[in-house]
Amino acid sequence: MLFRKERDNLAILASEPETPETNLVEQNAAFFSAGFEGYCEELNRSQTPVLFCERFDERSNIWNFQEHKHDCIELIYFLYGNARVITGQTSVQASFYDMIVYPKGMLHTESLQFDHHQEIICLWVDVPGLEFSDILRVQDKDAQLKWLLENIHAEYKSRTPNRPLIDHYVKAVLLLIGRHCFEKRTESDMVSRVVLYMQDHLTEPISVQQLADMVYVSKSYLSRLFKQKTGVSLMDYLNSLRMESAKAMLVASNLNTEEIAYQTGYHSTKFFYRAFRAYTGMSTREYRNREAQNRATGSR
Repeated sequence: MLFRKERDNLAILASEPETPETNLVEQNAAFFSAGFEGYCEELNRSQTPVLFCERFDERSNIWNFQEHKHDCIELIYFLYGNARVITGQTSVQASFYDMIVYPKGMLHTESLQFDHHQEIICLWVDVPGLEFSDILRVQDKDAQLKWLLENIHAEYKSRTPNRPLIDHYVKAVLLLIGRHCFEKRTESDMVSRVVLYMQDHLTEPISVQQLADMVYVSKSYLSRLFKQKTGVSLMDYLNSLRMESAKAMLVASNLNTEEIAYQTGYHSTKFFYRAFRAYTGMSTREYRNREAQNRATGSR
């Protein structure tokens, strides 16, 4: 949510040099790769500056219904009311005692139900290196987050804010969010996310390190886990996805080998030829001719 009086602050934030992406990945791995205890230790060592904190309701004239993003983590806590949160193709329903966590830089918008009383607390916090990969909805069943957010807001708005106390409260909020993340990250979920990503990004270069960064674990841990759950290595699984896709295109399209190589993630035709022969025992031309003969024979 973008507030008019905060636009100057956003302009300042946008003008600051960004941390190189590779550094963010390395720092984020420090938060998520060593389990919840490692997350806690890393958070304890981090600065958690609050950039903005405000409490408002449906009478406020500062709601922004246009798609927008922030150069920081945004936390929205619903004290009352309901809203549908939209980020790209994802839609999340939020209601009272829910917290929505928007990752830094994520485009989003909110659709409010104004037939009910609406009241939220909005918090912007910047933690170098902490990057959530997707929008989060955290259900605050014990009202722990509510108590923390109300105290952060009260202290932030006081005439003499106690910054160390605010920092203490913010870290407690982020610890509860971290616990939520780790509770949701089962091993099977990690493997499923990796498989879906590979299926959806076959045309792109994919590395084990990239996949490990995506699910916040080390490269060696993900490799062992994937082999344990599927019986094959990550790269062997990725290669089989690409080869099966190539086989389907050889049969069902008139694309030449160079185009098929590119569409299955091989930017070296020579390497694609070798990989295809190793996988099928024949060249792409031999495979296409054999399948054409089989179809012709079967149609008689």
